[in-house]
Amino acid sequence: MLATILSIIAVLIGLGNLWLSNEQWKKVKAKIGMLSDTGKVSEILPAWYTRRMMMDQWYFGLVTADGHTIAIGSITAISDNGKWMDVELLTSDELPQRTETKFITAVADDRRSASIQIEQIVMAYEIMTS
Repeated sequence: MLATILSIIAVLIGLGNLWLSNEQWKKVKAKIGMLSDTGKVSEILPAWYTRRMMMDQWYFGLVTADGHTIAIGSITAISDNGKWMDVELLTSDELPQRTETKFITAVADDRRSASIQIEQIVMAYEIMTS
């Protein structure tokens, strides 16, 4: 009798482990990758700024849905599902001082990396001209 109960418990634990392993496999399978190849990126986000901002190091502004402006130097990667972009932020020292726009910038020169949710971007523009 005791052996039967222990066998049933072992089977239930085994089934639970099988289910958990399957759930973890699903998460790994759906993992988002980041693309840095401009050709592949333009297939996901066919906008003028995608290719330009990945190939050039310049002064770009990304205006968010709530009106904030993020100052970036370039886009470094875009997620393969088109929802996120990794960017290199500009510092406040790199921006023109005679502007009324309050920019979101890097806190320090060695802290420039950021990830931005693409659906929150409503406008992209060049902050400075050459």
